[in-house]
Amino acid sequence: MRDRRPLDFDLFRRAWTDALELSSGLPATVPDRAEVDRLTGYLRGYVELLAGELEAAIEAQPEDTSDRETARWLLIRARKTLDEGPGPNHHTAAVHVEDMALTCRALATLCHQQLRASALSG
Repeated sequence: MRDRRPLDFDLFRRAWTDALELSSGLPATVPDRAEVDRLTGYLRGYVELLAGELEAAIEAQPEDTSDRETARWLLIRARKTLDEGPGPNHHTAAVHVEDMALTCRALATLCHQQLRASALSG
């Protein structure tokens, strides 16, 4: 995938777990906006990083596969989530951080699979 520092999947996992725990009371309980914004910032960076990694990995694949199509769909979804942003109020921001967490988890899973596949073939 890349020749720089390895991806820190434990760091990504902590961020998405914290965000999902924070948003677990939705819609009845809206979490603190400052904490939502803090986690959104982390997740935004992680989603951007993972999306770039996944995009590079699937472009390096010699043929189309169902995994590649799934990755393309997820990349479109991730870009849409990044573009939409947190919205105008506390509730939409909490829903957005939850969406970012789920997107981060899915991207990390596919990136991890790509890394394993590359290690086995390389």
